[in-house]
Amino acid sequence: MKLPRGKRAIVLVGLPVGLAAAAGLVATQLVAGGGAPPPAPDPGVGQHGAMLALESRVINLPTGGPFRYAKIALTVELRPESAAFYDLTGEARAEAEKEIVASAEPLLPLLYDAIGSVVAGSSGAALTTSEGRSALKADLLAAVREVLGEEEVLGIYLTDLVMQ
Repeated sequence: MKLPRGKRAIVLVGLPVGLAAAAGLVATQLVAGGGAPPPAPDPGVGQHGAMLALESRVINLPTGGPFRYAKIALTVELRPESAAFYDLTGEARAEAEKEIVASAEPLLPLLYDAIGSVVAGSSGAALTTSEGRSALKADLLAAVREVLGEEEVLGIYLTDLVMQ
């Protein structure tokens, strides 16, 4: 079917103008509201995020050093989804913490593997010094953040470190 000359000009001009308007609308929607919600702020003084306590592990240390094994346990402090978490108390706080910890549980095998790799690469002699333990903690924090996400982990706490 052939359009009359005047209607053909309307279609030829209207189609690109309509497409440009639609593209502009989509672009403004993406820029205006399509971003991720802002992360929950860091905890204030006296506050803390949800705590994920990992089981202790015995890990072989490199040969040739004064120690052969290291037993390590740590707790990971997880960032909550909203700042309202910090205001919760009692049963509501316990339930919210359970939910946050449960969301990280599928990644536990990856966490244990990352921790084992970091500790197995550490010198037993270096771990006897405070500088060596600080370096280990920094390396563990980086490994845990790589598994769980940079913004998801507020910190880690060494709860057990024994070498034999």
